[in-house]
Amino acid sequence: MDMENNNDHNQEENSQSNKEAKIETCYTCGKEFDMNSDEGAHYHYGEYPMCGYCTNFFGFYKEDMMGNDVKKE
Repeated sequence: MDMENNNDHNQEENSQSNKEAKIETCYTCGKEFDMNSDEGAHYHYGEYPMCGYCTNFFGFYKEDMMGNDVKKE
């Protein structure tokens, strides 16, 4: 029984560590945001953090959110 409780405790710790806040400053507007919880937030060109607001405003998107059938120009 103690082994089951220990496994449950380890699973809780793993799920909490996966939800940790990753605070970044948007390269475009300077706003601080949580990269893990801000929908649409991404690293533009793989390097520059961009918040969800700027992503939507400037029309950028994450490929995995849009599907694989998006045409690249």
